[in-house]
Amino acid sequence: MFLTTALVTVSCLAATELTLDKVAPEQTVLAVSFEDLSDLMKSFDGQGAIKEMSGTYLLEGPAFDAIPMDDGIKELMEEKSLLEVTQGMRMGMAIFPVVDQETTAVSIGLTMYVDLGESADSLGKVWDEAIEAAQSSTPDDMKMELMEMGGTEVIRIDIEQGDDMEEEDDPFGGRGGMGMGLSMEDATPKRYFAARSDEHILVTSSRSQMQRMIDLLAGDDVEGGLGELDSWKGVNGYLGNSGLRMVLLTDHLGEMMESMGQPFIVSMAKPMVLAMFGRIEAMGYSLESAESPAMATFNMGAWMPEGKTGLMNLMSRNSAREPIPSWLSAEAVSYGRLNFDFDGVIPWIKEVINSNPMMAMQGAQAMEQMEPMMQKFMDGMGGTVQMSKSISYPLTAQSMGSLYAIDSKNAKSFTDTLSEMAPQMGFEPRDFQGHQIYSMETGGMVPGMPSEIAVAVGGGEIYLGTMSSVEQSLRTIGSTDSSDSPVAASFKPVESMFSTDPVVYWSISDIGRSMAAEAKISMMQWSKEMDDLRQEDPELAEELGEMMNDEAGPMSMFGEFGDMIGLVGYEIMSVDSGFKGKGWIMEPVVE
Repeated sequence: MFLTTALVTVSCLAATELTLDKVAPEQTVLAVSFEDLSDLMKSFDGQGAIKEMSGTYLLEGPAFDAIPMDDGIKELMEEKSLLEVTQGMRMGMAIFPVVDQETTAVSIGLTMYVDLGESADSLGKVWDEAIEAAQSSTPDDMKMELMEMGGTEVIRIDIEQGDDMEEEDDPFGGRGGMGMGLSMEDATPKRYFAARSDEHILVTSSRSQMQRMIDLLAGDDVEGGLGELDSWKGVNGYLGNSGLRMVLLTDHLGEMMESMGQPFIVSMAKPMVLAMFGRIEAMGYSLESAESPAMATFNMGAWMPEGKTGLMNLMSRNSAREPIPSWLSAEAVSYGRLNFDFDGVIPWIKEVINSNPMMAMQGAQAMEQMEPMMQKFMDGMGGTVQMSKSISYPLTAQSMGSLYAIDSKNAKSFTDTLSEMAPQMGFEPRDFQGHQIYSMETGGMVPGMPSEIAVAVGGGEIYLGTMSSVEQSLRTIGSTDSSDSPVAASFKPVESMFSTDPVVYWSISDIGRSMAAEAKISMMQWSKEMDDLRQEDPELAEELGEMMNDEAGPMSMFGEFGDMIGLVGYEIMSVDSGFKGKGWIMEPVVE
């Protein structure tokens, strides 16, 4: 009981509100925070499906049976909705590399604070009870010790990881192995510090970080921190500071990867990653509440003050938004348009290959042989890629259609190259309404891939996708734009939100409808796989059936989420210091 009481001795008269800008260290790689979460939750709370997810709903199902959960949390969730629990709650978390000054070994550090808001009393008691229970029954591989830091009682938790880890306790295999010799187990923290004030829970793997949070709560001035980095300021200029926010910073990403072992592999990969994507110092995403008919808005940003190179340079041309094309069928559930520089693809590939000496030795000659054929294809491609997905009813395993349409600056050149190379790649030609379609059976060799893909040229466009989508596109050649079509009309609620500024990419998706259909299709596929497994291995099929309730395919939960949201649209613009984007999540349409 003494330990529980001591943990509450952090000053209750906190003079400073904790924020990631002040708490997180400058070495941060991943930063996550939420502010004003209750406003965001209210936006979704009006939906019936969201209300069902409050309370005990979140604690039911096989996925949660395996998660240890304190009885106090279960009781609280039974009494209050998710909105009530999160009212006024704030959180910040930072993950960063830690370098041992003596051995130069690198490990992963974590710092997190939670402001419990209006749930401080109830959740605070749950936290205290959990700590007290842990004190009375500490596992053999864990040591808990009370210590004083700057006049504050803090609990130190040391985790001892032995060499006798059982295979079933290691979901990654090979002591947390990630392949290529990388190991999460070796990188994760072995020591944590925890404390609680009336409304704040503080957890960190760093003693200095715990002292920093305690000093901030006491109103003391502290130096440094994430808020002083230009990359943090730059990307948050695109994201804002409210709502849910996630930011990846790359300055110390290499060190983070090195903490998992094999620094040689990481060092070799760095130049290749830079050549591939360019120097992205920070990238992030934020989500916040909005006014009806939108439920939420989101911002995206990539901070590249040194300029765009690599793949980012190939996608850096802004242009005015154009009408939805005529080939978009009434079954379409998404549409997007991207500006892309195909003329720069071959030089980019060469740069990536030459950035890695080992790859250059093995790949340069192969690239030299492939370049003439690739150049012929690229010479026929323009600078815009359009993409769409569609759903046909009644639903079957093949109901999802997809299409990529690339404008052609030299259709004859591309057609000639296609007729020459397609048979060598396994494509077979056939006539369709005066056009040549080349198709290939995939045999379902990749999950989610259609059983047959096709490519054709017509009307100044190169069409690539499922056979039904390519045929539909060829049928519409010569038609005007489909701005007055049913699908265009259904997209208008979110399309009206877009700016009039030139953009690199814009997209509209009927996410709710897509998720519901994909869930049903997944269930069909899951049932078929289970039937096949019952024939091959009845015992394993029974175990999987019990674990998944025998009715819940891997994506079945998406069917429920599909009822919660409607259209989603967003636009991305190229700016001097990178990219910025904005999007909208609309309310579902009630039919």
